[in-house]
Amino acid sequence: MTAWCLMEWAKALGLPLLAVAVSVASVLSVSVFYRWQVRIAREKLRYDLYDRRFAIYMAFHELLVAIPEKDDVDPELRKANAVRAHSPFLLDAKLGGYLEGLHTEAFRINATNKLVREPSPPTVERVQMVSQLSSDKLNFSNRVTELVREFERFLKLTDFRGSDTEAGIATT
Repeated sequence: MTAWCLMEWAKALGLPLLAVAVSVASVLSVSVFYRWQVRIAREKLRYDLYDRRFAIYMAFHELLVAIPEKDDVDPELRKANAVRAHSPFLLDAKLGGYLEGLHTEAFRINATNKLVREPSPPTVERVQMVSQLSSDKLNFSNRVTELVREFERFLKLTDFRGSDTEAGIATT
């Protein structure tokens, strides 16, 4: 009689146990799929941030290179100013302040360059201005390595399977 009872209990509980097992397997597979989706989303965010941050870097790099080479850098100044407007959303405040300083200095050098090119009689002040302008242009173009150093933590390519802090993404 006990064997028959056990068989009846097994028949009665078989279907509910199967349903529980299927439910547990379903929850586990959804959980794995969810983690996979989160990982892909994080990698896409890193990629998108890298592209946008690199565009800011390149605009300022082009500005640094153009200052000593060109007489008029208005297009580069406009481009740098446009991407600088995006910097508070993609970079930290320290780097945003640094970019603002670079833009201000580039604007001053460009304005001085335009002033020096205007035809006027040579004076001692004008000769000093030209001399200072040449020095400023050289010093400004030498800041490329400084720009690289400032952007390094945001643009350093790491293994995308690494932690979020390596890629410069705040997790809080």
